[in-house]
Amino acid sequence: MRALLITLVLFCLQFVGCTSAPNKQVAESAFLCPYVEQLKKSTVAEDLNVIKMMAQPELVLLLHGYGTGIRNQWIYGNRDPQLLRFFHDKGIDDPEAMSMVLIEALWNDLNKNMTPTERASVEAKRAVVARKRAYYEKLEAEGETQLAKNKSKFEQCYAKYGLPSENPQNRDPFFSLLIGKDGRVRKIEFFTGATSELKESLQKPIQAFKFSPFTDDEAVTLYILEFPHCRIAERDTLHGNIVGRLSL
Repeated sequence: MRALLITLVLFCLQFVGCTSAPNKQVAESAFLCPYVEQLKKSTVAEDLNVIKMMAQPELVLLLHGYGTGIRNQWIYGNRDPQLLRFFHDKGIDDPEAMSMVLIEALWNDLNKNMTPTERASVEAKRAVVARKRAYYEKLEAEGETQLAKNKSKFEQCYAKYGLPSENPQNRDPFFSLLIGKDGRVRKIEFFTGATSELKESLQKPIQAFKFSPFTDDEAVTLYILEFPHCRIAERDTLHGNIVGRLSL
């Protein structure tokens, strides 16, 4: 599961880099208006508001789930030949790229009639999300660096006190860390089955971890995806757990 999440994250980042300006222009085509109207009718109001609040670069988070629903509804199996012909004529042949164009067309529509006051409020919230995402990424990188740097110390702990009895194949030194906004480790959650001696031994190098201070959150939770790759748990709820919840 953790390896799958890494793959999904990396794929989304690659997809963001591959999104081209011409595709953004295609999203503004009047041809897509009927499809946008259908999406507005078939998506609950709460989810439409979530999409509206997202910054344009973050729309890639909808590629799976919501985007899959779009592909199943119109693209896969040649379900809408007219729509497919439209995309092919524009040089867009990848089904996922097609669904992203439709998502951006919907986003454009949801954002076009905002009042100056509403737009200012939305932009302020987007700025907070962008700021959080930036320091989450920084904390993840710092966690990976410190895990890799201390690997030999962890191995010495395992050699002396053994691995967790309930999962002897696991070589992650902790399940999660609670990191305070001052950058210090507040709490270590160890894996079930680790003896008190092993926990005490691992705690010494882990407690010495130092992270950059951050704002907006009082504390965040860092967990190991696959040693030494880390992830901040709060990253997955920046949009109300949209990746797993929002769908057609």
